[in-house]
Amino acid sequence: MANPLPSYADWAKFDECFTAHAKELGIKGDTSGPTTLVPDNAFTVDRISQAITQGYDAIVMVPIEPAQFNPLMQRAKDAGIIIGTVNTGDATELQDFAVGTDYPAYGKQVAEEIGKLDGEQNVLLLTNGPGGVGDVILDSLKANAPENVTIVDTVFDGGDASQSADVVSRGLTAHPETTIVYSWEGTAVAGITTAIKEKDAVGKVFGVVNDLTDQSIAGIREGTLYGASKQNFCGMATQAIDYAVAVSKGEDVPALTDTGTTFVTEENLDAELDDK
Repeated sequence: MANPLPSYADWAKFDECFTAHAKELGIKGDTSGPTTLVPDNAFTVDRISQAITQGYDAIVMVPIEPAQFNPLMQRAKDAGIIIGTVNTGDATELQDFAVGTDYPAYGKQVAEEIGKLDGEQNVLLLTNGPGGVGDVILDSLKANAPENVTIVDTVFDGGDASQSADVVSRGLTAHPETTIVYSWEGTAVAGITTAIKEKDAVGKVFGVVNDLTDQSIAGIREGTLYGASKQNFCGMATQAIDYAVAVSKGEDVPALTDTGTTFVTEENLDAELDDK
């Protein structure tokens, strides 16, 4: 498993479940990834290349930037290696299976949840950059935005959490009508809440974010965040292994499996934490 962010709480949970399930099945299940909280595609690509050379039977990856991963996926496929992708849906085509959050469904869910808020909602979108899997979510959000939801702009932090606060702050200055800041980047939570506080906009602007981490939980409780999408990372890990084993036996598996998300607000936070 080429883990994009093993230092991030939910991806660390993925590794934990991945390793435990592999051990349970009596197979070798290794994981590798960068030590920072910024995706390092060059590092990940290098690890996948090594795994191909070492002759692993299956490689699971998260092709955040498909163009960088497609050549490796083709190389693995040519070598007879089973390929699984996680949390990137149909952004790539060479994999034997994909598991994780259905990004179009997720984007639609976020749009609908924002639309449940009273009054007009002006949304500032924060993402790592144009293209890639982020656009799948954002395009779905835009396409499914209710009548009371307007997208005011999209800003980019390069996937660098240390830049998120400044980028959001500038976006709020340029668009003072903003009521919601949304990002699918789990590492951007602190930057969003910091920018809202620094702009003295608590109670006027709310963040909507990804993953139920300690930071997002704190943001919901303090009122800087309206909600967060809780993903099923342990389910992704175990499903990826089960499908790889099934493919190795010549069995058919679904091309794409949605492991689902739950939108968490103050109203259902405690119940979701009990189930976390």
